Amino acid sequence: MRLGHFQKTPAERKRYAVDYSNWLDTGETLAAYQFTVAPANAVAVTSPTISGGTKLIFFVEGGVSGKQYSVDVRVTTSGNQIKEDTIIYSVRDAV
Repeated sequence: MRLGHFQKTPAERKRYAVDYSNWLDTGETLAAYQFTVAPANAVAVTSPTISGGTKLIFFVEGGVSGKQYSVDVRVTTSGNQIKEDTIIYSVRDAV
């Protein structure tokens, strides 16, 4: 599922949070996560952490102005469910 489309500058390091609480079963928590960036090594996903068992928090930095990147997020839950989402980032120079 596509979660959103965000804009950033090449110099920005921005924090994002994905809340899975409405998707999780009662008592279920996030157990693991994996990020895939396309094109590879284009933007960096840094400092990922699970907060409260239901939110995935991470930072996105870098990129080249005028380019668009996708970040695929794959989470696995304590109940062995797997969910895959995509976030699109457009990089533009500061105005």
